[in-house]
Amino acid sequence: MKIKKIGLLGLMAIALFGCKKSDDTPTPPIDPPPPANMAPGAFDLLEATDGAEGVDFLPTLTWQAATDPEGDTVSYDLFLDTADDPTTLLSGGLSATSFTVADSLERATDYNWKVVAKDTEGNTTSSVVFGFTTVGLVTPSDPVTSAAEFTARQGHASAAFDGKLWVIGGNDIDNIQHDVWSSTDGATWTLETADPGFETRSSHASVVFQNQLWVIGGVSFRQIDNGPGVPPTDELYYLEDVWSSTNGTDWIEQADTVGFGPRDGITAGVLGDKIFVIGGFDGTDYKNDVWSTTDGVTWVEETASAEFSPRSGHTTAIFDNKIWVAGGWNGVDTYNDVWYSSDGVTWTEATDDGPFSLPVNMTMTAFDGKLWVIGGFTTTAVNDIWYSSDGVEWRQSLPTAGFSARGEHTTVLFNDKLWVIGGYDGTSLVNDVWVID
Repeated sequence: MKIKKIGLLGLMAIALFGCKKSDDTPTPPIDPPPPANMAPGAFDLLEATDGAEGVDFLPTLTWQAATDPEGDTVSYDLFLDTADDPTTLLSGGLSATSFTVADSLERATDYNWKVVAKDTEGNTTSSVVFGFTTVGLVTPSDPVTSAAEFTARQGHASAAFDGKLWVIGGNDIDNIQHDVWSSTDGATWTLETADPGFETRSSHASVVFQNQLWVIGGVSFRQIDNGPGVPPTDELYYLEDVWSSTNGTDWIEQADTVGFGPRDGITAGVLGDKIFVIGGFDGTDYKNDVWSTTDGVTWVEETASAEFSPRSGHTTAIFDNKIWVAGGWNGVDTYNDVWYSSDGVTWTEATDDGPFSLPVNMTMTAFDGKLWVIGGFTTTAVNDIWYSSDGVEWRQSLPTAGFSARGEHTTVLFNDKLWVIGGYDGTSLVNDVWVID
């Protein structure tokens, strides 16, 4: 019995000793996690600078190199569009810190751009966003011609028709004219006819409609017989006839009297299947009525009194499937408001305070998805150029164009360029021709 007790106690001691030894064994150390791969460092955009204006259509955009903390290779994604935070990938995976835009940007448009730097582990760092505005119209230092074959004049009408530029009538230093000229390049002009059949006229309207060139209204002089022994006198009188031509040489009278009556300073535009005639002056009253025709013969009054004030010397363009009217005067007050209509009946004011300087006899033309206003008279002739993509917000493209200040000129869209022809600079009549692109 004694031997058995000793054996049992020994076994218990061994068991207890073994358990204690196991509990005192230290835990093996755990290696710390490897440090996280860090994103490339911050970097700056360089060109085009934030707020830059007049940026080329194919700019080279540059930025600083981003340094990666681990020395990883860094590539760049370039984003550019018109949103406040651009999301359109212009080019990705770039190794260089510059990129030249390959597809031409839009004229006179606000763009924003940014660059995202990325290392080989996929970590990214974005730059701030820079904004710039592309160049507007650019006028050369020299005209296409400084003296066209037609006499220097104002109040003429112009159009692009049958692959040519056209100049019709107007008044020169000697008289009111009715000659018709054309040019394929703006430099050399051909007299198509010195006597088209219609009377001499100035401040008339001209449009292209149904594959014909049209002339509408205007003002002219006629001699009044004062009886035997008394010299005749010249009288200013207003026209309401409508003429058309398929070739610019042979003209047909479509109507000798129309519903809107005699007037000058009218504007006209073609929207859909109609010619619209707007406002003007009849020798007594300034007008704000709007008339239309589908054939040049029968005219319908769309409204006897549009929402804008009666006026003459205003300008009209067709843009965004609407008729637009800007500027003008009522013989006393000048206007710098802008209005539009989709039907000629109901008119909406885009702005009552356009930034252009209360101009009369300026021109407005649609080009490259925008409206462009060029020149005109304020207290003096001006040669500034303004543009708008909506008729509400206007920005100045050029404070002074390459050509001299002028009003009663014409502006024509021809061969994807704007052409400025003739006019009066406040001192002299001119017959120069300029092309703007």
